[in-house]
Amino acid sequence: MEIKQINIYPIKSLDPIAVDQVEITEGKTLEFDRRWGIFRKSDGRTVNGKKYPAVHQLRAKFDLNTKSVELRSEATTQFFSLEDDIHILNQFLSDYFEESVEVKGNPQTGFPDHSGGNVGASLISDKTIQWTSQLYDLPEEEVIRRMRMNLIISTERAFEEDEWIGIDKEHPKGIFSNSIRLNAYKPCERCPVPTRNSYTSEVMRGFQKTFVQERTKLQPQLLDHPLYAHAYMCGIVLNIPEESIGKILKTGDQITL
Repeated sequence: MEIKQINIYPIKSLDPIAVDQVEITEGKTLEFDRRWGIFRKSDGRTVNGKKYPAVHQLRAKFDLNTKSVELRSEATTQFFSLEDDIHILNQFLSDYFEESVEVKGNPQTGFPDHSGGNVGASLISDKTIQWTSQLYDLPEEEVIRRMRMNLIISTERAFEEDEWIGIDKEHPKGIFSNSIRLNAYKPCERCPVPTRNSYTSEVMRGFQKTFVQERTKLQPQLLDHPLYAHAYMCGIVLNIPEESIGKILKTGDQITL
């Protein structure tokens, strides 16, 4: 097994950037992953794909060296420094979402999708992506965009990553990339985002029902595991122990359990 791809999402909910390597931060997350987030000024809640389908129609192209982003909507394309142009960026996004929003940054931990458990990254296998691609007749790249996971690992069969999870959250199994330890903390519960086209936000009807039916056929004992309350889960979330801070994950690195 090896790391086939590393995806980082600099602004939470927007497009990813594929990188060859990534450092584990002092906050026990992947550098630049969800480092910035978009929030409503009215109540501070996150603007994300779960509640804002318009997120899918906003294209983002990042330059991590300069901490900048090019945003493109149907109406316009603009370039912003994520350090110097925040006020202009906030206005652009407020106009786009038609409500007052602001971008905030957190260089320590970012704004991870999962709270609790010191969760700092996510993982999915290439065979799980292939299985989902075939199930819905979607390109594999579109499945990757819908699932929004950080690490793609080569495995022999779909959902093999489920076996890496411990009996409960207090006893996670270790996943090792050279000297770097990652803990398989829990399965990743899915939201409405995978049901939508990642570029247009068009909903695929019956996506969740089909996924649950076919997954339980493939893994009839799945719900016997205490961490699987239902079958609409895909991929796993990881927590990162202190011993891995400052180390670097690279594509091509071998994975052992």
